[in-house]
Amino acid sequence: MDSLKFPEQNNPNFKDRGLGDTIDRFTQATGIKWLVMTITQKLGVSCGCKKRRELLNKWFPYKKNKKMNKHITLEEILDPISPELFWRKYWNKRHLIIRRNKFKDLYTWKDFNKYLNQFPGIKGLQIINCFKGGAKYCHDKVKRKVKGYQKMPILTKQQVYDQWRAGKTFVLPLAEYQKKDLVDICFTFEKYFGSGCANMYCSPKAGSKSFNAHADSTENFLFHTEGRTKWKMYKEFAPGKPKEILEEFVLEAGDLLYIPQFQFHEVETIGPRILISIHFHNKDRQSLRNFKVTTYKENKRKKWYDWTPKNVDPVKSGREKQNHFPLRKTNW
Repeated sequence: MDSLKFPEQNNPNFKDRGLGDTIDRFTQATGIKWLVMTITQKLGVSCGCKKRRELLNKWFPYKKNKKMNKHITLEEILDPISPELFWRKYWNKRHLIIRRNKFKDLYTWKDFNKYLNQFPGIKGLQIINCFKGGAKYCHDKVKRKVKGYQKMPILTKQQVYDQWRAGKTFVLPLAEYQKKDLVDICFTFEKYFGSGCANMYCSPKAGSKSFNAHADSTENFLFHTEGRTKWKMYKEFAPGKPKEILEEFVLEAGDLLYIPQFQFHEVETIGPRILISIHFHNKDRQSLRNFKVTTYKENKRKKWYDWTPKNVDPVKSGREKQNHFPLRKTNW
């Protein structure tokens, strides 16, 4: 009967992600799945079980609207994979795909629109393939005339907007303090890793240029929040070269991808998308035998403060919901 299970069900801590998992578990217990698979195998056709299960999970997720704890835990981030399984099987060894809807609202087009309209008062905006020859624009480095950027013009807000409309991919580095949940996630990861940050990768359309196949020196957790992104994972790790494609797949809003440090990977934009790269270096000499955990109080990261005056409930005030002006189209 174990052969009828999908891989995650072999984990004793696995919990049903949605209606598809529950129905799959029921058909296993009643023998219906065994009967269907036996007949379809003899007929030489696919039963479609996997596709149907994933669709039902997507349409009827169990934890889509689940509220977060005061501090987001590693269990919540990796759900339905247990932290123990992650450390033992995936950490520093292989990439991990977690398909779910849990963090799809972590950073939205509304957040992006609000942030970009603060330009030039935003930090570190980068535009991939901005100039002829594929040169990348880094706003802060151009302003400071850093070596290699002295001859680049400082773009105005209108010019930045034109670049976006032309299909260029934007990178918003060090962006975790835009939202409390992002700061909380960084605090949680930094219990087990060194200090890190969150970079937003935002593309306006299919075919927007991203980076070629490359490997990062950090442990990378990629939260997909808007649109769909195609990935290529390579078998090789740096300092080697990317040669053999290990797996290709498409991830959607709510999905999470873990990429261990030095594994080669490549992104293809197949439509408008936002993904958040939250990445960290490993702690010095960190290992399963000698595992160091940093407490919340020991973390030197700047904390998130609640500036709301006492006795004021920002949710009940309803000011954000008031619409004082007629709806109009926005540029971003």
